[in-house]
Amino acid sequence: MSEKAWVSKARRAASHGLIERLLAEHTFALRRFIRVRLHSEQQHECDDVLQDVYMRLSQIEDLPVKLAGRLDTTRNYLLQIASNLIIDRARRAQVRKQADHVSNTSDQEEVPLYCEIYSPERSLANKRKLQRIERALQKLRPTQRKAFLLHRVEGLSYREISDQLGLSVSTIEKHIAAALSCARQAIAKEEHDE
Repeated sequence: MSEKAWVSKARRAASHGLIERLLAEHTFALRRFIRVRLHSEQQHECDDVLQDVYMRLSQIEDLPVKLAGRLDTTRNYLLQIASNLIIDRARRAQVRKQADHVSNTSDQEEVPLYCEIYSPERSLANKRKLQRIERALQKLRPTQRKAFLLHRVEGLSYREISDQLGLSVSTIEKHIAAALSCARQAIAKEEHDE
């Protein structure tokens, strides 16, 4: 075996080991993220996107080198890959839907092709909603905010949060419930004002 072939084989083995480690560490958070973004409880759709994420990772040259400098943001990197794949799926579905549609319009009229799911208006509305939630969360006590973010953003269980913060699971449940209530009230108030 030539040195070049051996180096290539060693890199693939290192990438495969890294992908297995990433799978073990981040599958739960990725699955949750994907399920929320797809707005679907269909397990097979989530599994398809998750498989595509790991397929995309396996195609990256020198994955260990690329991730070495960003270990603190590895989860963010994986979530970005998942998000991009979900957007691609939505676009493909929209194109298939439009291709299957027989229009009654004449050939002279142009039918606008766009994706309502990811329109700039919706993006702006979601950004504003997120800002309202962030302002509402800033009004919470620090431990309530921390518990909420650990659960919703980091994907930790109530038990893991209680161990990390040194509080009982019951207290964590109450903190998260208070944060959710605060966020819901902020959204409802803003929607009512509009």
